[in-house]
Amino acid sequence: MSLYSALPTTFRDYIAQSGVALAVSEMAEDAPLSIVNRSFCELTGYSQDEVMGKNCRFLQGTGTSGAQRQALHDFVHGAGDDNGRFPILNYRKDGTSFHNFVFMSRLRDPEGKVRFILASQFDMSSAMQRSRIAQNDEQLANALTDLDQIGREFGLAMMGSAQLIADSVAMMARLSFDDKRR
Repeated sequence: MSLYSALPTTFRDYIAQSGVALAVSEMAEDAPLSIVNRSFCELTGYSQDEVMGKNCRFLQGTGTSGAQRQALHDFVHGAGDDNGRFPILNYRKDGTSFHNFVFMSRLRDPEGKVRFILASQFDMSSAMQRSRIAQNDEQLANALTDLDQIGREFGLAMMGSAQLIADSVAMMARLSFDDKRR
């Protein structure tokens, strides 16, 4: 049974309207997607109907490293930090690859139980995209602030997201620099 209806309408509406590629998965068996927005669909080439109820691993492919896969798995199934950021090689529906920078945050209910995972995606594949890192980070920080406020009104909490976003710009810049040196 889907927990989708447990998310406040204002939360779902905000995600749908965001210009940042966002997805929400349930903390049920295999973390199925409950929400993806238009930006997510544009980035991946998949429609909402094609991805709902699936685990995001469908975006992984032969070039995705085992370490990248394990890092995401450990976050979803672990009990560590409530926020994480992960560079990973993903694949669009048409088979083209892109270097995805994924930010994930656990959404907890009032009792502290993780109910959902909010994830944002950012394509770092090209130099043009890399020049938009700061803009994406600002949009994501604004979205997380808004979503955190909306979520708190309904008993969902994201812990420490703002600091992680601030740290993300530096990490993406380092990844971009490392790519250029290769």
